[in-house]
Amino acid sequence: MSDQAVTAQAAYLLHYQVHRDTSFQVDFFTLEQGKINLLAKGARKAKPNARALYQPFRPLLISWISKDDPRLLTGIEESGAENVLGHNQLACAYYLNELLVRLLPRAQPQPSVFAHYALALAQLSANEPAEPTLRAFELQLLEGIGLMPDLAACESTGAALDVNEKYLFYPANAKAVLQNKAEDLSVLARPKEKDLAQATQLHSDGVTADHGILVSGRTLLALAAQDVSNPGILKEAKHVMRALIGQQLGSRPLNSRSMFESMQLPVSSDS
Repeated sequence: MSDQAVTAQAAYLLHYQVHRDTSFQVDFFTLEQGKINLLAKGARKAKPNARALYQPFRPLLISWISKDDPRLLTGIEESGAENVLGHNQLACAYYLNELLVRLLPRAQPQPSVFAHYALALAQLSANEPAEPTLRAFELQLLEGIGLMPDLAACESTGAALDVNEKYLFYPANAKAVLQNKAEDLSVLARPKEKDLAQATQLHSDGVTADHGILVSGRTLLALAAQDVSNPGILKEAKHVMRALIGQQLGSRPLNSRSMFESMQLPVSSDS
């Protein structure tokens, strides 16, 4: 690899690991080169002000040399105000970071995803409602990396979705079957809720192992338009997006999800 210097690149720190006694190995999300891994030599022994920069959720400018693998970090500085995150907002932000670590390909520019990530952090920092912020980012992430199915055209027969109908949505092949039709298919005999985790269910093709998600046409069309402004769709939208992301993550669960659930503040009885 040639010695190529990159200077003052907008970036966010996603994750780091201790490397030997004095250094960090860091995943950054950069504006122009996407997700990259850099070796921060001596960072663990840096002065406190410099060491404090190795924190997530703060806008940075970084420089590096593409000499070795991993590439060598040569400069790091703040480039804007730190995003101050409260209790639940912090857990949400870690969720965003884990999605980026797990789903972003390496060294592929994703300027749109970068912009939406910065926006999501700003919204969380401003204490805006978390659910629409998370759903919007999930949609934009999957769209940006080419993994978002066309939900507007997901009806299994090719018909247009009806906002007033209920469907069973199957994430393995991103198809939606009218609820009434699905219930008539013997391969879709639905287990009781308590047995759902143990049950084997097939999509209407009779082959694909999948669990249908009950969802309205209204919600599917809103997600297709990347419009999560209607609070009435957010519960269904969460189930659909969790399933679509789960298809990409495989069997290894997200650590941030369990952390988020453990950090949730109790809801008062009058709320």
